[in-house]
Amino acid sequence: MSEPTPTSFQYRLQQIPVGIVTLDAKRHVVAASPLAAALLSKTRADWLGVDILELHPAAVRAKVQWLLDSAEASPQQPAGMVLNLPDGTLVSRVSVIQGKDGHGFCLLFYAIEEPALAAAAPTEPSPWLVKLPLSSQGGLALMDVEDVVYLRAEGHYTRAKRRDSEAQCTLALAELAKRLPPERFLRVHRSYLVNLRHVQAVERRDDQWILVMNTKNADRVPVSRKNIDRLRHRLAI
Repeated sequence: MSEPTPTSFQYRLQQIPVGIVTLDAKRHVVAASPLAAALLSKTRADWLGVDILELHPAAVRAKVQWLLDSAEASPQQPAGMVLNLPDGTLVSRVSVIQGKDGHGFCLLFYAIEEPALAAAAPTEPSPWLVKLPLSSQGGLALMDVEDVVYLRAEGHYTRAKRRDSEAQCTLALAELAKRLPPERFLRVHRSYLVNLRHVQAVERRDDQWILVMNTKNADRVPVSRKNIDRLRHRLAI
């Protein structure tokens, strides 16, 4: 078998930094690989024996809590999620492990975006997303971007609405607004991002604009005043 070339997917996959952290049943750090230890040390030098939640930024602790709870609830199925941290973006998976003292956890993460690495390499625009990562008991599910009717902010997560169903996306709405094709998606409200191809009608009630979306129940999405002009330009109304 030939060696992977620097431009091949296999080569790039091999270059992605991987970190491993093991926790005891109380979710305290027992051990960590060199990459994981380096990241944990940025939060706290004496990270051994510390609750893993305390070693994450407050903004993502709820996500880490969900990962651990999901893995513990279904030990046969690892839980997975994308975490956006100040130091980069991690694809994380958590599995329950067994030992002589009972069960624990193994956290495996791939650092798919690291500012330190990005600074040393030529910068390129991030490619537009073609799939959305969705929370799933078995790890991660994926949704085609074309199927998204609209997105609604929901705490640290985002609710992705299809025509006749919805699911929880692991990316924040602000991140999605940057990563979805701008010719198709528009942020019409601080809590909503819509797929313009699925706008069926526009309702006007005094100074308020409301979009009627192409869903089974014809969901309504509000438009903030500051975004009305942008919407009118995009829809030629």
